[in-house]
Amino acid sequence: MKAVTILLLLASIATVLSAAFEDREKYGAIERRGGLAALSAEISAAQRPALESQNRAVERLERRGGIATLNAAVSAGELALKIQDRAVEVFNTLHGAKELHERTRSLELVVANGSPYTLQFAGEYFDSGTWYSQPAILIQPDDATVATVANRQGSWFTGVTGGMSWEIVGTGKYLTIGFTNPYAGSFKTWIGILNQASPKYGYDHAYDEYVKLVTTKGFNLIARLEDSGIADRRMVFAISEE
Repeated sequence: MKAVTILLLLASIATVLSAAFEDREKYGAIERRGGLAALSAEISAAQRPALESQNRAVERLERRGGIATLNAAVSAGELALKIQDRAVEVFNTLHGAKELHERTRSLELVVANGSPYTLQFAGEYFDSGTWYSQPAILIQPDDATVATVANRQGSWFTGVTGGMSWEIVGTGKYLTIGFTNPYAGSFKTWIGILNQASPKYGYDHAYDEYVKLVTTKGFNLIARLEDSGIADRRMVFAISEE
């Protein structure tokens, strides 16, 4: 009888131990899975900065691609042909621009529209100088306008400096540019997108004469200087959709 009782007791202990081992294996597996999840989270967190950096690099390449396309269009593409046509029209209107060349300071200002939106003239600001010939009121997509500015006739020791704004029709945004050809000082440009017409802002923020390549608020922008056949220099301002 005692032997049977002992056997039953041993069997009961074995059952308990077996269940305990099963539970331990089960919880161990859960712990291991939790560890893997934590490790996975660590790896993901470690990779995140690299992935974000890669995404930013791709975005920069895409933006540079858009800028490059716009630059090519202005340099030797359809917009370049439009700019040439508009410049010839202005040249003919000015009868060879002899008088413009005689001004102390002058600029040929080109606004090239490579975007799908119409640009509507929204105002100008002159800190010095004035129009010699004004731009078109509307610039249709894939077209350009050419204006000329100079120091005021009869003025002494003055240049031409200012800004212009163009409404990007249907967007609530304004293409804004700044230009300077002062009597004393250097050529300067600025180009940007504002939420209101503020040509003075363009003038106030103009700096140096180097090429400016900007991507902002869904648009690619270029401002650059070129030789001009009718003024001291030509300033080209161009826009395309990003």
